[in-house]
Amino acid sequence: MAETADVVVIGAGVVGCSVAYYLAREDVNVILLEREAIGSGASAHATGSLSLLGAEFTAGASFHMARASYAEFVQLVPELETATGMDLLYQRRPSLRLALDDEEADLIKSLMVWQEPHVEMHWIDAQEVRSIEPRLSLNIIGAMYEDESAQLDSYRFNLALARGAELKGASVLYREVTGLVTDGPTVRGVKTAGEDIHCDAVVVAAGTWSRAFSSWLDFPVPVRPMKGERLLLNYPGEPLPVLISSPKRGHMISRKDGLTSVGSTGGRDYDEKELFLGEEFDRQPTETARLELLQRAIDVLPDLERAELVQQLAGSRPLSPDSKPIIGPAPGWKGVHLATGHTTKGIHLGPVTGRIIADYIRRGSTDVVADMSEFLPDRFADFADGDYLTAARSVDE
Repeated sequence: MAETADVVVIGAGVVGCSVAYYLAREDVNVILLEREAIGSGASAHATGSLSLLGAEFTAGASFHMARASYAEFVQLVPELETATGMDLLYQRRPSLRLALDDEEADLIKSLMVWQEPHVEMHWIDAQEVRSIEPRLSLNIIGAMYEDESAQLDSYRFNLALARGAELKGASVLYREVTGLVTDGPTVRGVKTAGEDIHCDAVVVAAGTWSRAFSSWLDFPVPVRPMKGERLLLNYPGEPLPVLISSPKRGHMISRKDGLTSVGSTGGRDYDEKELFLGEEFDRQPTETARLELLQRAIDVLPDLERAELVQQLAGSRPLSPDSKPIIGPAPGWKGVHLATGHTTKGIHLGPVTGRIIADYIRRGSTDVVADMSEFLPDRFADFADGDYLTAARSVDE
């Protein structure tokens, strides 16, 4: 007898598991399909930074979505930790957005013009920066101080979402998807390497692999894999009292497990040939990135010369042509929804994406974000090809 579900979610990264969790929380019968392992894509190597103030979010609907998802974590994390018994290493602390040159200072201040009315933040000078953390470089000329930012372990978060969905009735199956079962423009199920699964709705949340659905949907799913690398260090000094980032030098975070995360590489660090070589290449750490990240970190905190490298992580991020996520109904189809293209913000935007997709499936619309037009898949209805390199250069993790 064929397996059946109300909804099949394809892809068990943070985005797919968030969708499964929010649907299961509303008593929807969900099957979560994954061809490898939970969190085997971008979610496994992500920083887990929940900052509102990078360059990835823009004024308007993008920033509204970011704020809505940030707020979800306050309730969602303890909910998952209680249900699963897992410690997600979640922390909420002030942050510093550092400027080591005038170009960085100008960028940060230009973003503050529209960010400041929505977030508790203010500019501080170099003396104030070093009063917060005296070990920071003397080359720092100032920083934006944010009253609260957050960070958690992305892989633990991914596992907790999957387990939480299971506890609410969802099923997780490890199978490769080979196509869709359709009746004209209506989806009736999913073809897999095993038997077909019948369902009323399908959610494509396969990260960089989502583009494989383009031919099945006769609609472009414009997502390309963008390589990124970061490091975990064992630093013998006291943990940093704030979460640190810089437009040119990335992040520096003292995690709750005692390790220091630094990184990451992205569009600003590679030419087009190296940036988009593909998923298998993207999983291979490189010496070039390791040396660059270490030097970048030492430029910010010279005492990190004493740190020991524990782990180097590498993988693909699902980049869309405009670097904004692709969320909502697939044009021309009844019962197909997309949830992909989150670039470096899949962890941050996973919960709000889960809420939005659950709304579309259950109610046919959503009010989580007032204007969804800049995220809906139909913005790519006439898409042929895009300048992904320009989108990649906006990455500021």
